[in-house]
This record gives sequence, C-alpha cells and structure tokens, in this order.
Amino acid sequence: MNQNYEQMSFTELRAYVVENREDIEALRFLMSKRDPNSKGYPMPVTEADMQAQMKIIRRKINGEL
Repeated sequence: MNQNYEQMSFTELRAYVVENREDIEALRFLMSKRDPNSKGYPMPVTEADMQAQMKIIRRKINGEL
C-alpha cells in the first residue's frame, strides 16, 4: 500500500514508521522533516563514546531529555 506521507502529521508519520520499519521511503521522509535546529551528536569513536551515546538515546526515548 502506498501511503501519502505528506498528508500525515509528524506524530502520525512517526507512529507509522515505528509500526512499518521496513518502509524505507517513509523513514527517509520522516528524517527529512526533522528540525534543523535540533541538537546534533558526534559519531562515536571509542566504545566509551558509543556507550555514552546509547545512554543519551535511552534517556531521549524515555522522555528524560
């Protein structure tokens, strides 16, 4: 089924992507709608960097950030 991503709200599109993780086109469209002013994080270089970034991601998912 071909979805019309432009007609979905950001929340609807995010929920759709979570439920349809194989829909790469929807994920790309969602990522194109991200806030350009949102905080960026550097690519982890060491294992410690990776662990720190995963901790940040978990906090963000849990609504702590």
